Amino acid sequence: MQIHSQVLLRWSLPLEDHPELAPERVPSSFRILIVNEDMRSADTLKRTLSDLGYATTFTAYSARRALEVAVDFLPAVALLDLELPDMTGYQLANKFRSHLSQPMRRVPLVAIAELQRYGNSELTRAAGFMGCLAKPVPPQELNALLNRWLFVTL
Repeated sequence: MQIHSQVLLRWSLPLEDHPELAPERVPSSFRILIVNEDMRSADTLKRTLSDLGYATTFTAYSARRALEVAVDFLPAVALLDLELPDMTGYQLANKFRSHLSQPMRRVPLVAIAELQRYGNSELTRAAGFMGCLAKPVPPQELNALLNRWLFVTL
């Protein structure tokens, strides 16, 4: 028998104090793919993105599903959990980087780690990720990473 605690983490964002976090600045064409097997964690991340103004997201609960939908969804950025049920986030990153579709090979990847460990950033950078964030994902750090690519894709 598995028992799961029901903890929901919500971050309050003082958007009026930070105009760079304002929702109206994010175009709907900036699509974010969330890949995380834990539904609560994925939903919390999706809610955080929504609070930051990123409305166009798709959530895949396995690496296989992410690969199936990514070609049609064409994400501007993909947030990959490093611990997935069918392969690791590193293996999924490798599949993105070796994909037949050139746009898929160029999708910026952000690693989402269960814990912040020494060496995570070096390992994820070597695997082709643009950054690594630990759970619970701090909204300001996530927004800073996403803003790097937001204005490049406009």
